[in-house]
Amino acid sequence: MNERLTLMTKLLLLSLAMTLPSLAAEWEQLPPLPEPNGGGLCGALGTKIVLVGGTNWEGGTKNWLRAIHEYDPATRTWSKVKDLQEGPVAYGTPLQNGANFAFIGGSDGKQAVKAVAIVDGIKTALQPVKDLPSAMVLAAGGSIGGEFIIVGGTDDAANVAGVQSMTHAVMVIDGHWQVRRLADFPGKPFISAGAAVVSDELCVFGGLNWDEPTKEIQNTQSAQAFSLAKNAWRSLRPLPAAVRGLSAVALDGRHIYLAGGYAEEFRTEAFIYDVKADSYTPAKPLPYAAMVSLVVCEGHVYCLGGEDKKQSRTDKFFRIPVAELLK
Repeated sequence: MNERLTLMTKLLLLSLAMTLPSLAAEWEQLPPLPEPNGGGLCGALGTKIVLVGGTNWEGGTKNWLRAIHEYDPATRTWSKVKDLQEGPVAYGTPLQNGANFAFIGGSDGKQAVKAVAIVDGIKTALQPVKDLPSAMVLAAGGSIGGEFIIVGGTDDAANVAGVQSMTHAVMVIDGHWQVRRLADFPGKPFISAGAAVVSDELCVFGGLNWDEPTKEIQNTQSAQAFSLAKNAWRSLRPLPAAVRGLSAVALDGRHIYLAGGYAEEFRTEAFIYDVKADSYTPAKPLPYAAMVSLVVCEGHVYCLGGEDKKQSRTDKFFRIPVAELLK
């Protein structure tokens, strides 16, 4: 009997050992967002995840949000920091620079927000930048060498015919925000693209184009990289499929995780883009289909909320180790 029990124990331990790697690779479900949210500005502030503004739907009405929330991985809890005094904001461009987080542009539901916000908890406030163009809604961007690079966008989330291809740099000089025009995006004007900074280049993937002759929106496979040092764009290998609302996040100095978005339906599909090889490799998909927000913090990729259906937002919240996505 003891020999049989020993054998059964060994078999059970072997079975567990074989399943543990696959379990370790799963997305970990976290406490839901304080409320369903899509279009919010998400980033890492030190060891915490910050969510600013956003939108959701209730009874067919679209709500524009102004709250700032923080998630503490140590306590696994969300807490409200404050409401933005200046009003709601959504569809701006998050800008991550190491442990610092900022965002630029967006909309308050009525007009474009021509401002920058350095996110710092209770001190967070919108800082007006009068020289910003109006096309600061649903733009792509990133932080390179202390400058905020912004490309594409429109003046209103509903104005898909007003998409732009302009590129701008925004930075503080002598205590004042300065805006300068850079080389235009070489492809079609766009909104809702994925973007991430790797090796001092801003890589931009996919997005929504407007076809004037047919008066229709089109998803794109476009992929381009911008060098601030050269003030020039270069073409990357096109995406495997045309998609808008794709989320992008740099995993290290070479790899970008691209996931989700919309292409005839909301997607979970994901790829790893290798900057050096200029190649896409299928990667672990998202835990749910949506246009999500992705944030890297303390060795994990966090997946927050997003648009999961038309006129719908989700409060789902997951994370996975960066190392698992690079396997």
